[in-house]
Amino acid sequence: MKYEQLIKSIIENVGGVKNINTAAHCLTRLRLTLRDKSLVNEGVLKNIDGVMGVVNNGSQTQVVIGPEVSNVYREFLEVTGLKEEETVDENLDDLKSDLKNKKGNILTTFFETIAGIFNPIVPALAGAGLVKAILTIAVVCGLDNTGNTYFVINTIANGIFTFLPFLLAASAAKQFKMNQFVALTICAAMMSSNWAGLIAEGTTSFSFLMIPFTVVNYASSVLPMVFAIWFASYVEKFVDKVIPGALKIVLVPCLTMLIATPIALITIGPVATWIGLQLANIVTILFEKGGVFAGIIYGGVYSSMVVLGIHHGMVPVLVQGITTQGFNYISPTSGSANMAQAGAAFGVWLKSKNPKTKTIAASATIAAITGVTEPAIYGINFKFKTPFLAAAIGGACGGGFASFFMLKAYAMGGPSFLNFAMFIGENPSNVWLVMAAFAIAFIVAAVLTIVFKFDENM
Repeated sequence: MKYEQLIKSIIENVGGVKNINTAAHCLTRLRLTLRDKSLVNEGVLKNIDGVMGVVNNGSQTQVVIGPEVSNVYREFLEVTGLKEEETVDENLDDLKSDLKNKKGNILTTFFETIAGIFNPIVPALAGAGLVKAILTIAVVCGLDNTGNTYFVINTIANGIFTFLPFLLAASAAKQFKMNQFVALTICAAMMSSNWAGLIAEGTTSFSFLMIPFTVVNYASSVLPMVFAIWFASYVEKFVDKVIPGALKIVLVPCLTMLIATPIALITIGPVATWIGLQLANIVTILFEKGGVFAGIIYGGVYSSMVVLGIHHGMVPVLVQGITTQGFNYISPTSGSANMAQAGAAFGVWLKSKNPKTKTIAASATIAAITGVTEPAIYGINFKFKTPFLAAAIGGACGGGFASFFMLKAYAMGGPSFLNFAMFIGENPSNVWLVMAAFAIAFIVAAVLTIVFKFDENM
C-alpha cells in the first residue's frame, strides 16, 4: 500500500481502530468520528509526514491530508475494515464551530443546503462551459459557425442550460428527502411546452380554479425549481402521514403533484423568478457601478467567506447570471482570491526553513493554482495567520483589477489559471486580463507573505 505508514500512524494516534466509529472524507480531509476523543494525540498527529493539520469541531476529528485524501481514504478502509461513508461536500472547521449558536445553526444549515443542491451539478455546468469555450476557439480557428458541426456542438453545450431545472429538481429532491421521480414530474409539468406555446401566442396570464397567475417560461431558471421542490417535499411528507399504507404508492405521488404543482405555478414560480432576476441584476449593478471598489471588497473578503462556508450562497447568483445574461462578474474576482491563496502558500514555501512546512506549502501551492484552495487555506495560510492576511490583500488587488476592467466569466467552474477557458468570450482580451488579475493577486500575496513573516512554530 502506498499510504500504509501514514495510515498506521494516524490510527495509532487516534486511539486505535476500535476507537474509530465511522470514517468519511471531503475534498481535503479524513473525517473520523471517534468513541473517545480524549485518546487523540493531537500533537503527534499534526507532525506525521503527509498530515497538513488537525481540526476538531466537536463531533469529528478531521485530519487534513490534501488532494490525495480520496486515495488515502480507500486504503484506510482496507486497513480498518470500516464501512465506506458518503463523501462530504462541505469543509467544516473550528471557526465555524464557534458560530454554532442558535442563529449560527440556521445560517450554517442554509448555506450547507445551498451547497448540497448546487455542488453536485457544478461539474456538469463546468463541463458544458468548457465545451462552449472550445467551440469559441474553434470558430476563431476557422470553424464555420453556420455549419452542421457547429450546430451539434453548440446544442451539446447549451442543453444543460435549457434543461437546468431538471438537474436542480433531482438534486433538490435528494437534499430535501423527497421522491426524485415525483420531483422530476413536477418539474416536467412546470417546464411543459404548453406554457412556452402560450407565451409564443402572446398569453402572459392564465388561471387555475379561477385563480389568475403569470405564465412563465422556466427553461434555464434556477430558483423557481429549488423552491418548488422544497415546498413539494413538505406536501409529500404531510400526505404520506395521512394516507393509509396500502394506498401510499398511488395517492402520495398523485396528491403531491396535484397540490404542489398548481401552487408552484401560481405563487412560488413567478415570485422566485422575480427574486432570481433581481439578485442577478443587483450583483451586476454593484460591479458595474461600484467599479474597482466592488472588486477590492469582494476579492478581499472572499477567502474569509470560504473559511465560514458562506461562499456557497453565491452559487445560485453565479448560475442565474450565466443562464440569464451569459456571464457573471464575480468569478474573476473570486478567482483572484483563490490565486492569492496560492501566492501566499508559495511565499511560505520560499520563506520557510522547516522541511515539512516547505513540502506542505509546495503541495498546497500547486493545488491552489488548479483551483483547489483548501490545502493552502487550512494547511498553511490560516494556520500561520499572516499569510492569510497577505492573501486577503492580494485578492483585493487582483479583484480590484478585475472589476476595473469589468472582466467576465462565461461558464461555471473553479476559477484558476488552469481553468482559463471559462473566461473566453466575445471579447478576446478578457481571458488575458483575467490571467493578469490572477497573476497580480498571486505576486502581491507571495511578496507580502515574505515581508510580513510568520511563526512556523504555531
